[in-house]
Amino acid sequence: MCQKLPQSKQIRGLDLATGTGDVAIEMVKDPRVLSVKGLDMSEGMISHGIEKLKAKGLIDKIELVHGDAQDIPFEGASFDAVTMSFGIRNVPDASKCLKDAYRVLKPGGRMIVMEFALPKNKLFRGLHLFYLRNMLPIVGKVLSGHDVAYRYLNETIEEFPYGDDFVSLMTEAGFKRAGFDALSFGIVNLYWGDKV
Repeated sequence: MCQKLPQSKQIRGLDLATGTGDVAIEMVKDPRVLSVKGLDMSEGMISHGIEKLKAKGLIDKIELVHGDAQDIPFEGASFDAVTMSFGIRNVPDASKCLKDAYRVLKPGGRMIVMEFALPKNKLFRGLHLFYLRNMLPIVGKVLSGHDVAYRYLNETIEEFPYGDDFVSLMTEAGFKRAGFDALSFGIVNLYWGDKV
């Protein structure tokens, strides 16, 4: 994700669905990134993330805030980069989220989204679907004692638009030069789009 940051020397970033701030922490390792605000609906994740930032000495560069990615609580044209990692498929209205991300980006800014996908290759796709539907819930139940969340994971991955369909959502939200790279044999896609 950081390799796709805009070509700016002073980047102010916003990480949506930040969880405990892992993407924000990676972003501030880039010397061009001045600061990052992380936004998440879970107050528990934010609290845990703040403790993590204190332990890493990053509380002055990263601020974690409780809020909704569909109704971002910041002024328009506030950020040079907006990121979202494995969260957009869980937002009730992905188009609304993308439009609000576009609103808070400065002209010249970029949105970068990492999300699960399904491989195009029929063999990899079949193996991956077998894993998601059959193996992942078992592994999840063994490790966490619950399989419901892991069954939900495969349903959201299979139902959510990916590849060119997600690029179309970005374009409809206003992004230009939108595109994507398939990673990990197509299990994950990295998307980007610019505000011009």
